Amino acid sequence: MSYKRKVLKAHLQNDLEHIFMLPEGKPPFPAVLLFHEYTGLNSVTISHARKLAEEGYAVLAADFYGISNRPANIEQASTTHRIYRNDRNLMRTRAEACLQALADQPEVDVSRINALGFSFGGGATLELARTGAKLNKAISVYGYLDTSRPVKQGDIKCPLLALHVLDDPVVPKEHTESFKLEMSEADVEYEIIEIQNARHGFANPDDDGFDEKLTEWMWEKVLRYFDQ
Repeated sequence: MSYKRKVLKAHLQNDLEHIFMLPEGKPPFPAVLLFHEYTGLNSVTISHARKLAEEGYAVLAADFYGISNRPANIEQASTTHRIYRNDRNLMRTRAEACLQALADQPEVDVSRINALGFSFGGGATLELARTGAKLNKAISVYGYLDTSRPVKQGDIKCPLLALHVLDDPVVPKEHTESFKLEMSEADVEYEIIEIQNARHGFANPDDDGFDEKLTEWMWEKVLRYFDQ
């Protein structure tokens, strides 16, 4: 299946340069706001966006960092992502700006916008959901589960799915337990699937922990969840 691709300048942050993809067919389309891993908007995220577009979604592959702050190596990525990881208010503000950029596209059905993120992007997805954003569904794949601003009942307006790697050094057990408690106490409709015998980054072909079969399972789960 073919798709259309164009570069979008974010309205609220002129330095951001998103990639927007459209599927074949007649709009308006259901949509996915896609957040990248801590290494930034790169070929891996664009590949994820392409897959989603081929499945019939309009996709905004969000540029969370900006074109003047693209990490050139792991060290730069580690420094850049911690700006947002350590300031969840800033992470939420940036995520909301990305959502607005997607919602402003005339081809998008704003009643059917989903959010999906991997690792750092999974954390951004959950923080966006915590703001009460109008999302259809939100999915975190081996994303950060902790927050400095736990939600209260009624704060989250959409169902959540977290695909979590057991014994993940990036997302320790105490973060998992605090997330479960936060969601339960706030009466959020959520599901967490804890994956055994996997590594953080299993869906990233550039990562040492990449697992092709597990990635195929993950995509089946993600697409089924969005389609429910």
